[in-house]
Amino acid sequence: MPENATEVTAAGIARLAGVGRAAVSNWRRRYADFPQPVGGTGTSPSFALSEVEQWLRDQGKLAEVPLRERVWQEVAGHPAGAGQALIHVGCALLLVRDRPTAWLELAAAPDERMAALLPQALGHVLTARFGPEADRGHGAGASNPARVHTTSAQGPGGVHGASPPNPTGVHTPSASGPGSVHPPTAQDLLPSVPLLRAAAELAAGIGAGQAFEFLLGRQLDANPRQYTLTPPRLAELMADLAEPPKGADRAARERPVRSVLDPAAGT
Repeated sequence: MPENATEVTAAGIARLAGVGRAAVSNWRRRYADFPQPVGGTGTSPSFALSEVEQWLRDQGKLAEVPLRERVWQEVAGHPAGAGQALIHVGCALLLVRDRPTAWLELAAAPDERMAALLPQALGHVLTARFGPEADRGHGAGASNPARVHTTSAQGPGGVHGASPPNPTGVHTPSASGPGSVHPPTAQDLLPSVPLLRAAAELAAGIGAGQAFEFLLGRQLDANPRQYTLTPPRLAELMADLAEPPKGADRAARERPVRSVLDPAAGT
């Protein structure tokens, strides 16, 4: 199995094939050629997604993996964790939405080249969204890795973990100036490139915002005890403060918000 290959649990296999988990357990017992676990634990093993898909097709149990399911399984089985995968997807979908031509040019490149070019493109989008401080101190020759920064421990998309570890690739306040937001590095992004391509394909069908909302919703459904949700109306207010409505005057549109207090942060 290739290094950093996406993994899937028995529950994920059941979702892909449209069957119950008992059927997956039965397949493992009945078929000697069923893919062997590559990770997880004895009671909750994980399998290589590519091997599972091929086995399901060979057995006639899967004609085509629905795109939504494939993208979600790649998020859930990401080698750096689902939270980090959602950060990468969120950044990429922002680029897809705000600068679609730039995304198409990047997507035409091979994976390694695409990963090398993405940080600069994402930096431009983040700067446009969060203001010039987003790139402060992280020029082309900067030695510090450029990644996503938040001012408090939190999960993806403003959803806050009850006691989350600081995920790899996320700046803490001590590692960066206040309010700074930096794109992931090329090294961090390389394992995510197939996921980002698939997420962009999903966004082409349902929209970038809806694609991210779907993936984030799946993450919350799969891990309900790990996150404290900000109430929807408060989240909408925060979003409106960060991005003024289309009817706002020019001054409001050109004045990026530097920070928003979320009372759920750190809980």
